[in-house]
Amino acid sequence: MRTLVHDIRNHLAVAVANIEAIADGKLEATPKRLEAILQSLRTIDALVGGLKALQADGVEPENGG
Repeated sequence: MRTLVHDIRNHLAVAVANIEAIADGKLEATPKRLEAILQSLRTIDALVGGLKALQADGVEPENGG
């Protein structure tokens, strides 16, 4: 469970950092960069789906994860 939470946080941090850098004008919003951000968000979506499936199976998240 900790690995799953770590993976979600990692992909979210990458997406947020890239979007902030684009918004601040530090990075250009190239198709390649936008695709990478989109892939991070899709990965987060898949990981959250896995988390929901675990919860549906009765697995509870660890405290402080």
